[in-house]
Amino acid sequence: MGKWVVVSFLVLGGALVVFLLIFQNPRQEEALLTTGDGAAIYIQTCAACHGERGEGRNELGNPLRGRALPPAYIKEVIQRGRNKMPALPHIQGEALENVARYVNRLP
Repeated sequence: MGKWVVVSFLVLGGALVVFLLIFQNPRQEEALLTTGDGAAIYIQTCAACHGERGEGRNELGNPLRGRALPPAYIKEVIQRGRNKMPALPHIQGEALENVARYVNRLP
């Protein structure tokens, strides 16, 4: 009986290792965004924390709607991050401009 316990343990342990290797979630590098619609980029990248309409989400992200933040400030925070917000350096150029404009026009 002791032999079966050891074999079962090894099989289950091996299965767990295989499962973890298959379903691990390594951080993927974000694809560089240099163009695109500000609203679409915002919904895809920012809305999870800041809300679809910029209303903020509890402890995740500050409200953005109606704040009239300077575009240069918005772009800097996107590029470098601030407080809980991570840096998003993959958003650049026209895409960065479009997101900054969209944030100041949130519905």
